[in-house]
Amino acid sequence: MRTQRAADRGSGRRAFSLVELMVVIAVISVLLGLLMPGLARVRQTTYRVLSASNQRTLGQGLKMWTGHRRGRLPESRVLLNVPEGQEPALGELMRTYAPLADDEMYSGVDSLSPTVLQRDAVRRRKPNGWFVGESGWDGLGHLFAQGLVPESSVFYSPAHWGEHRHERYEEYWEPPFGGLDSQPDIVIYGNYHYLGHLNDSGRLVRFDRDPTRIVVTDGMRRRSDLNHRIGTNVLRADGSVEWKSQPTLIKTLPTEDSNGISMLDHNTVIRGVFADPWKPEHSN
Repeated sequence: MRTQRAADRGSGRRAFSLVELMVVIAVISVLLGLLMPGLARVRQTTYRVLSASNQRTLGQGLKMWTGHRRGRLPESRVLLNVPEGQEPALGELMRTYAPLADDEMYSGVDSLSPTVLQRDAVRRRKPNGWFVGESGWDGLGHLFAQGLVPESSVFYSPAHWGEHRHERYEEYWEPPFGGLDSQPDIVIYGNYHYLGHLNDSGRLVRFDRDPTRIVVTDGMRRRSDLNHRIGTNVLRADGSVEWKSQPTLIKTLPTEDSNGISMLDHNTVIRGVFADPWKPEHSN
């Protein structure tokens, strides 16, 4: 017995006391408290950069789209199907796909071939002169449908903290080559807000008229759609992306149940962001 105790003392082994263990835990807690804010800022900055990269890719897709269409932006049915005397729901300009309503369908057309869809040969003219394709893809979603931005993940921000994550819709992002019967029956939202192809007067917005015009921002449909909470990346028509700090913007957006702000006030907020309050007004 004495020999064993002597051996233990000779080996130098000693258990931690409870006080020593508590001191170690306290030191680790303090270090984590100092490091976590810095790590959170690094993560936020990384997400902001990745999100800006997605917007640049969307800008490249818009440039290719408008280059063959005399500067015309992809159409948004949110701006086309507005009852007379009512406001369009500008918050819905975040959607990239919506099932076609009955009055948007062609009679006698059950399916479309890939060739027809790819060349946009089957269309009808709306009263305002804009052509509407025979599929549910809408707004920025047209860039995916036409293969100009083929990766669906580009339409989503890694910083998104709301319900419209890429994983939720990934299975529905398929090229519309299977006919109308195979189209999704849900509305698909991305994480970026689209300016739309018409201004408040119903006139076409020309992509090539003003290179400083903001055409895409972070989502503003609900508070949780503002990807970065304290501001937004904005994509201009010249393809540049800028970060605009707006810590009060989130408070002006509707909550998840759309309460707390009228649609008119919501539209005013969205128009204000796209009108670019960060620089002097410019002519169109």
